Amino acid sequence: MLDRHITRRMILGPIAGIGALLLTGGAPAFAFDGPSFDCSHGVNSALAIILCRVPEAAQADWNLVSAYWAFSSDDRDQKAFSQSMNQRCVLPRQETAEESVGRAFAQGWGRTVWGQPLPIPGPQLITQNHVRCVITTFHNRAATLRSKLTGDALVESKLSPEEHIEIQAALIQKGFLRNRFRDYGANADGQFGPNTRSAIKDFQRSIGARETGFLSSDQRMALLESPQEREARLARAAAEARAKQDALEAQRQAEEQKKRDEERRLEAQRQAEEQKKRDEERRLEAQRQAEEQKKRDEEKRLEDEAAEWREKIEEAKKKGPGYAARIRDITWSLTERINPMTEEIEYTVSSTQPNGKGAVAFVDGVCVKDRVVFEATLQDANDPNRPLGFPPSADGAVSGKKRINEDRVFPTTFPTGKWRNRITVSTLSFTQNSAESAGATWRALAEVETSQGPLYIKIPMFNEKIQTLITNCQRQYELEKRRNGRRDAPA
Repeated sequence: MLDRHITRRMILGPIAGIGALLLTGGAPAFAFDGPSFDCSHGVNSALAIILCRVPEAAQADWNLVSAYWAFSSDDRDQKAFSQSMNQRCVLPRQETAEESVGRAFAQGWGRTVWGQPLPIPGPQLITQNHVRCVITTFHNRAATLRSKLTGDALVESKLSPEEHIEIQAALIQKGFLRNRFRDYGANADGQFGPNTRSAIKDFQRSIGARETGFLSSDQRMALLESPQEREARLARAAAEARAKQDALEAQRQAEEQKKRDEERRLEAQRQAEEQKKRDEERRLEAQRQAEEQKKRDEEKRLEDEAAEWREKIEEAKKKGPGYAARIRDITWSLTERINPMTEEIEYTVSSTQPNGKGAVAFVDGVCVKDRVVFEATLQDANDPNRPLGFPPSADGAVSGKKRINEDRVFPTTFPTGKWRNRITVSTLSFTQNSAESAGATWRALAEVETSQGPLYIKIPMFNEKIQTLITNCQRQYELEKRRNGRRDAPA
């Protein structure tokens, strides 16, 4: 008996195939078209009760038997599976009719003798866990069988009971389904046994198809339709074939026309591309000639510029030593040290240049990468700890004036270093187009207005010691260019 959570609903007997096997016990697993199972009587096992009274269980039973009919007619482990349901789901044993009569008699006798019925236990309840186990086991078994099916057999296993019955009814109507195996049924009960499978093969033979025992979708359609429907379908198919042929012919002509149009388009495109190519060749030739002319003009300009620069250098060489010789009041010292990282000699030049009014400039010249930098520290000559005042200027620079070679004096600002009284006076570069070139600058003059009067700084580049610094710095610059693989590095 079922507990109060299970809906009590009767279902059709032919759907409960597996359950009937457990009722009959001795029949081989699905050796017949379908088990003779009628829920109206003989329901005396827990499995049969579940299949007869729970719609979801009946659906699970149909899911399994439809997969089995499509899978095989001699699955030897199906019987073992069916007989193991009680153990798989621990289904409670149900009371037989004799046991029920005996229990009722004993309880009546107890009331007569002792005034109360004997405590004889009744049948065990069927719980929701039992129902879920049966449904899950059936569905899992069906999935296992379907995993081995392919093609038309797999499609058949998924048909509904009504579709199975419809196929059998059509086979009966057309004289294919008959009871040639008398131990099996030959009626439209939805269960596909040997009689139904043989009938399907006979039908396939009648239409010239391969005898597989499983209907394809087209074969099922041909079986289910009437002669009139078949004639109408064939007429529709012929009309569709003609329409398809006409459409294909129209498509072929359209494609041929499209092909001719494409060929004309490609020819026009080819001619246009050839013309474009000729125009591009003429343009590139004109551009090449223009670039060659531009190159010749540039080479001439550079040559003229180089000649002009050589003249400036020669002039600087002539004026520089003379200017340096005239500056007798400024003494330059030369200091050298070996750089432990490069093992090369590095030079520093220094001079002290007072203005005679209390201000003094300590000038240093050093090599910094590809430049020679001259810096000056401006201090009070009498008290180095007292700040030396400067006119105010923007960005922390020091205002003043400057003159390079014989050029006119121009106002400028001198960049400051870490301290405001440390200014950059001149920066010599080894490139010819620099405003202050190491090859063409022979003097640099600077004027700074201080609180102790104007302070003049003189740097004669052709001083012997300053030339030693410049020559050494240029040599290091050229070595560094070669190390870095620069294209402008000298050979």
